[in-house]
Amino acid sequence: MIINSIIRALELWICVLPFTIVGILLASIAIEFRIFNRLFPVLKPILQRAHFSPGSGLAFITAFGSPIAAVAMVAELYAEKKIDQKEALLVTVATWFPQTIYETIAYIFPIIPLLGMVGIAYIFLFVLNGIIVAILMFIIGRALLTEKNYEFVRDNEKIAVKAALKRSVKSSINLLKRLMIVGLPVSIVAIALINIGIFDALPKYLGWMPLPPEALAIIPLKIANPMAAYITLADLMKTGILDFKLALLTLLIASAFVSLRYIFAHRLPYYFGIFGPVVGVKITSVSATLRLGLTGLMIFALILFL
Repeated sequence: MIINSIIRALELWICVLPFTIVGILLASIAIEFRIFNRLFPVLKPILQRAHFSPGSGLAFITAFGSPIAAVAMVAELYAEKKIDQKEALLVTVATWFPQTIYETIAYIFPIIPLLGMVGIAYIFLFVLNGIIVAILMFIIGRALLTEKNYEFVRDNEKIAVKAALKRSVKSSINLLKRLMIVGLPVSIVAIALINIGIFDALPKYLGWMPLPPEALAIIPLKIANPMAAYITLADLMKTGILDFKLALLTLLIASAFVSLRYIFAHRLPYYFGIFGPVVGVKITSVSATLRLGLTGLMIFALILFL
C-alpha cells in the first residue's frame, strides 16, 4: 500500500514538475524585471477614474509582482497622511485582483496539464473573483474619493539583467525546494490515506457538503500544501471518483476554507500590525466578506446549474 502510494505520488509529481518550474520562474523574472509595471499605460485611466492617488495607483500595479510590498506601500502612504482611511481600505482590498494574477502565474497555472478543463475553469473563477472585487472597489472609490488631477510617476530605474536573472533563479530554486520538501511527502500520505479509506468518516462531520468522502480529503490537503492537493485531485479524476462538476466543486469549497484560514491567520495580523487595529479589522472584514461571499455564490451556482 505504501509503496504503491509512493509510486503514484512520484508519477504525478514528475508530470507536473516541469510546468511548476516554468510557472515559478516566469513569475520571479516578471517581478525582477518589473514587467507588471508595464501595465501602467493600461491601468492609469482606470485608476484615475477610481480617484486613486498616484501613490495608491503605483501600489496597485506593484501588487501584480509583490502583493506584500504593495500593501506595505499603502500603509506607508496612510501613515504619512498622503491618503485617508477610506482610500487605504479601498486600495488594499482592490489588490486582491493583482494578487490573483500573481498567484495564478506562480502557483495555479501549472495545474492545467494535470486537471485539464477543470483547471482552466477553476483559474477562470479564481481570477473572476479578484476582478469583481477590484471593480467594486473602483466603483466605490469613484463615489467616495475626491478626483486627483496630477500625473502618475513611472519607475525608470535601469535593471541589471544578469543580476536580475540570478535573483530570479535563486528565488525560484528556494521556492521549489520548499515545495518539494513539503509537497511530495504530503502527497504520499494523502494518497495512502485515501487508499485505506481514512476519509470515509468525514461525512459525519461535513455531511452538508455534496461531495464523496475521497474528495473531502482535498480540503485539509489544500490548506497544508496546495500543489499536493491538485495532484491528489488529479488522481481522483483519473480513477473516475470525481467528474468535472465534483472536481470543480471540490476546488471551490477547498479554496473557501483556504481563504478563510489565510485571511484570519495571516492577513488579519498583518493588516492589524501595519495599519493599526481599527483600519486593520475593517480591511480584513471587507476583504473576507467579499472573497468568501463571491466564492459562496460560485459554489451555489455550480450546484444549481451544472
